[in-house]
Amino acid sequence: MLYGLMGLAIGILMPTQSAINNRLRAAVSSPWVMATVSFCVGTLCLALLTWTTEGTVGIDGALIAQQPWWMWIGGLVGVIAMTTTVLLLPIIGALYSTALNLTAQVITTMVVDHFGLFGVEVYKASPWRLTGVLIVLVSALVAVAAGRAGTAPQHASTSPIWYLVGLGVGVCFGVQVAVNGQLAGVLDSAIHAGFVSFAIGTGVLLVLLAVTRPSLRLRVPAGEHRNPWWMWLGGLLGAMYVTGVAFLSPLIGSAATVIAIQTGILAGSLAVDHFGLLSAPKKPVQPLQVVGLVFMVAGVVITHAPDL
Repeated sequence: MLYGLMGLAIGILMPTQSAINNRLRAAVSSPWVMATVSFCVGTLCLALLTWTTEGTVGIDGALIAQQPWWMWIGGLVGVIAMTTTVLLLPIIGALYSTALNLTAQVITTMVVDHFGLFGVEVYKASPWRLTGVLIVLVSALVAVAAGRAGTAPQHASTSPIWYLVGLGVGVCFGVQVAVNGQLAGVLDSAIHAGFVSFAIGTGVLLVLLAVTRPSLRLRVPAGEHRNPWWMWLGGLLGAMYVTGVAFLSPLIGSAATVIAIQTGILAGSLAVDHFGLLSAPKKPVQPLQVVGLVFMVAGVVITHAPDL
């Protein structure tokens, strides 16, 4: 259960990263520049930590050759999922995007754990785990829907393909959790695995930046007097997330890791919205959102019940 609480704590930090990155995006005017800056900061932080703890940031060539090709795709699929989310949000909206992402993540990691895909330790989908997962999913969807109540519905002509893409994003994030967890085992270090994942993701984003060639002008958004120093720290929190996931998933399973972290993300999101943290607009928490969060925590406990 202690590891589940760690997952909750990691998740609570993630909405702070979103608020920080949103402020950075307002200053650089491009989601691709924002993502690249965030990844570069995270990569540098993890490089320093890896060098401090391991004495090197390199990987033995023989070790690379011995591992299956999928061992190194965590950073790639993470960037694919992140950039696709940016493109998808204006098309299907935040409600559907969040719901599809969460559902696909949980189902993907449950399948990975049950069948031991990507070499992970097998965690069978027992009745306890399935019950906990179902409670978390239903509660999360209720809380998300309550938070989006009153927003304009999406255009009826939106192609179903986009909703399938939304599910694909969740699958990518689920695969990333499992793969990075295995990489941490191979490198015997979650920090080193996080660095490798971030470095690969940064490389992909730099290529994307070269192709799209967005403006690199830094500006102060309207209504602001200056850019705050903390807008550059999103990558640091992202590094903590990737490293934490790589550490937790081999210990409690990919599904339990995702469930705990997603519950924390919802809790952190409610706090950011309610108090307007880090320049985010204030949005009072709805009672139904609190109820959903309470049941999500209960689902996390039930999911971990066999381990208590």
